[in-house]
Amino acid sequence: MKFLEEKFVPLAARIGSQRHLVAIRDAFVVIMPVTIVGAIAVLINNIQGIFSKNGLNVVAIQEGYTNFITSTGIKDVMTAVNKGSINMMAILLVVTLGYQMAKGLDGDGIATSVVGLTCYLGLAPAVQTLANNYTLPTDKTITSIEVLTGDVASGGLASNKLDSNGMFVGMILTIIVAEIFVRLSRNDKLKITLPDGVPPAVAGSFTVLIPAIITVILVVAVGIYIEKFSGMNLWVIIQKFVSAPLNSVADTLGTAVLVEFLIAFLWVFGLHGANIVGSVTTPIFTPMLLENTAAFEAGKTGKDIPNIISGMNCFTRVGGSGATFGLIIAVLIFGKVQAERTVIGISVAPGLFEINEPITFGVPIVMNPVYMLPFIIGPTILGAASYILMDLGVIERVVLSAPWVTPPILFPFLATGGGIKAAIWAAIEIVLLTLLWTPFVMISNKQNAREA
Repeated sequence: MKFLEEKFVPLAARIGSQRHLVAIRDAFVVIMPVTIVGAIAVLINNIQGIFSKNGLNVVAIQEGYTNFITSTGIKDVMTAVNKGSINMMAILLVVTLGYQMAKGLDGDGIATSVVGLTCYLGLAPAVQTLANNYTLPTDKTITSIEVLTGDVASGGLASNKLDSNGMFVGMILTIIVAEIFVRLSRNDKLKITLPDGVPPAVAGSFTVLIPAIITVILVVAVGIYIEKFSGMNLWVIIQKFVSAPLNSVADTLGTAVLVEFLIAFLWVFGLHGANIVGSVTTPIFTPMLLENTAAFEAGKTGKDIPNIISGMNCFTRVGGSGATFGLIIAVLIFGKVQAERTVIGISVAPGLFEINEPITFGVPIVMNPVYMLPFIIGPTILGAASYILMDLGVIERVVLSAPWVTPPILFPFLATGGGIKAAIWAAIEIVLLTLLWTPFVMISNKQNAREA
């Protein structure tokens, strides 16, 4: 225990406070409401799938709901909401991350966001414009076919460079841009100072004018020449050498167990485990979850949903980190320690919305040798079991980003796009957690009785 307190905990704290990881984490926090809005839109357009032949097999309800949202225009509204949220995740991340990076470097957040977005859009591959006609030499009856290029393609940006597919590129590119731009902006020799009578907004833009010019030209030039010499643009390079390897390692049973273990383990030492671990996992898991969302929107179900691990917290943190909802029930039924019952009574309402800081610091869980063990092993076991059940197709996989404050059972139901089996498993989890916590509550009763 002493070794962990002196060596591991300080290391974890340093990782959690590393400025690049903090900036990424905070950027995702900023765009979280938009992600949830997009997920709600996808859910509204596709919730009728639970009544399909592969679901509850009430096809009349499925068809009636589909006709209703189509005829009323609701489907069009939700599609537009999704287009402006989930389908723009890379752009949103570039903007928010640029701001957060500049904030950590004491730079101009708005200017950094604009410069970062300029570099990203400048390097984003354009849709290939079609020729006015095509010759078909293998077919002697048809010599050419006319194409209305204005209706098919006009050199615009490919949509898959704006959504979750571009998030890794956006993160890496924005971090590089911010590091260069903010440092150049500090150089007094590169600043253009205007007279005092000039409006502040105008004066500010001229102050960063030369650093912006240098940064944009430098970063875009490097990106273009990399593509010329390698034959691959940044998106292909990142997908091949970063995203694919990370996804193959991340989406495993071992990772699911490790993530939940570390979050709970850090919490028992008073560190915010979700924030520390999330600063590393969020950039990896979020694009994977959005990939699941796209598959769900396309009508895929079961094992056709590509990823398992993303969004699994709806199963593992029942009542908050450490899965303390079982502790709430166990104390209410078996608890005899008045202090614990008082804290739990106050914590019931927050616990229903996955908030358990009152329990963690009030019971307490932190540095409590009795409750540390179930706090750690509860979510770890749930992580392993839930991963296996999703892998086997017993329960539905997570496809949507539901609000993390959604109550248990409803949380996985929404996150899986209306998964009935997922909701049933969540109810079973609560029973299992209560059984897990009960012996430790009784141990606490005995210890406090002896001390009294």
